[in-house]
Amino acid sequence: MRRRELLAGAGSVGILAAGTGIVLGGLPSFGEEPAADTDDDDEGSEWPIEVETIDARGSDGGTVTVPNDGITLVEFFATGCGKCQAQMPRLAEARSRLVDDYGDDLTVLSVTYQSADTMPDDELRTWWRNHDGNWYVGRDTTSSLAAHYGIFGYPVTIIVDETGEKRWEKSGLGSSDDIVRAVEDAFESFDGSDDGAETNESATA
Repeated sequence: MRRRELLAGAGSVGILAAGTGIVLGGLPSFGEEPAADTDDDDEGSEWPIEVETIDARGSDGGTVTVPNDGITLVEFFATGCGKCQAQMPRLAEARSRLVDDYGDDLTVLSVTYQSADTMPDDELRTWWRNHDGNWYVGRDTTSSLAAHYGIFGYPVTIIVDETGEKRWEKSGLGSSDDIVRAVEDAFESFDGSDDGAETNESATA
């Protein structure tokens, strides 16, 4: 399996705040940094995007790059979101079923817009442990990653291939079976050099 070095940098997950959500094109920063440029053509924006990760169970302090040299499964979450908490065991089950087959070619990353000011690392680490997190967890307080992929609301789960193309998206609660199937399809279509149209799903759970 290919080993990826995923250390250096900063940035984390901006999602929306209000219950119905805010479109991220003009989303103000949730932290103290200015919001990232969200032009569709990414002119002037850094690419690939580096998400700052914290030292927690299954996660190293440093950064994870999206995209990288494999398939990346990203979940956008907030600690106070009940559906995000309910999604954690489903994501954990999916990851445990996938890791033996894909190893380091699969990156699993959960990201929050919450800054260290509103959710200190120690509190996020405790939340992560209490909800059985065991993969990368990070922040995107400048909203760079969420804005690039047009994410609003939470939880939202996406799959991104090596080129940075979004292959799948699920809003709201998603089953572990759906996640596993979507990851397998992404590996199959990418390995086969298929253009693979993005699949979108909505949840109203």
